[in-house]
Amino acid sequence: MKFLSTILFILLLSTSARAALSVFAAASTTDAMKDLAAAYKDAGGETVRFNFASSGSLARQIEAGAPADVFVSANVKWMDWLEAKAAIQTASRFNLAANTLVLTAPPGASVKFDGTVPGKVAVGELKSVPAGMYAKEALEHLGWFSAWKPHFVQASSVRTALLYVQRGEVSAGIVYATDARAAGLPILGTFPPESHSPIIYPAAAVSEKESAVKFLHFLKSDEASRILKSHGFTEAAE
Repeated sequence: MKFLSTILFILLLSTSARAALSVFAAASTTDAMKDLAAAYKDAGGETVRFNFASSGSLARQIEAGAPADVFVSANVKWMDWLEAKAAIQTASRFNLAANTLVLTAPPGASVKFDGTVPGKVAVGELKSVPAGMYAKEALEHLGWFSAWKPHFVQASSVRTALLYVQRGEVSAGIVYATDARAAGLPILGTFPPESHSPIIYPAAAVSEKESAVKFLHFLKSDEASRILKSHGFTEAAE
């Protein structure tokens, strides 16, 4: 009897997990997405189960067959990559939000946004993490990249880069404005928008579940827009 109860409990957990909506979302959306999921559930939607990581890592997981229902990327390139592989529902794709790239540092640090190498600089991995890709573009545009590169501490996601700054393990970090704001860190300078590709967050359904389309519809609502703006995100042009 005890064995049967255990089996039933495991089956119940498995059914619950399958019923939840699986959303793979860029690490920089963590706080906003959790609030969006709570609002969605309050509005009658199902539970959302998240997988937060760098967009490159998530895209590769989806391409390899990971069970995602929705993907929210921190750049257009990784969503384009999945679309080219027919790994998303193209008709469901839209631009959810936008962001800006900033230089931040531990509180009280004497770092200036003037091209001077500030010491160790936390950045997202340059080839796969969108924040790192944007940082490379911006620094190259400003003519700072070759001097700064030897001092980079590359991280697996923008939130990991942010953590290095919070711990004081680096002198500065290049992150999104929303990340610096969430961590209460000072913004020492904002990289000019013309110095890098537009920081756009596209969203799309991966699975053909009706619930995936339903969640994306909610993300287009006024309530979702309000929540995103409260976290510092801005509207993205289609």
